[in-house]
Amino acid sequence: MDTTKTSTAEVPAADATVSRPAFYTAAETAAMLRLDESTLYRHLRRGTFPGLKIGGRYVVPGAVLERLVADILTTGRCIDLGSWTEQWRHDQVAALARAAAADVTIVGGAS
Repeated sequence: MDTTKTSTAEVPAADATVSRPAFYTAAETAAMLRLDESTLYRHLRRGTFPGLKIGGRYVVPGAVLERLVADILTTGRCIDLGSWTEQWRHDQVAALARAAAADVTIVGGAS
């Protein structure tokens, strides 16, 4: 009889209907990525992993983790975190620029 206990608390559910937090603490993120917390803090401080610092605490947007996992699964390769973060930032700026361009109204233009 197999009595091995498996923890699924740290594994994101595959069901898209499951509600996930908008932000994860650094401890939660480190646990999900199976990193030492100090390693994650180092990346957050250096800016090589996207996060938000509120006062003295760091949190990581759930969307960042979802995108990271999706990109890994899409490419089927190991992803360098620093390069991935730079690409993520570039994509965010490009998306903001596209949104701003779509909202441009020409004053005095033809009706």
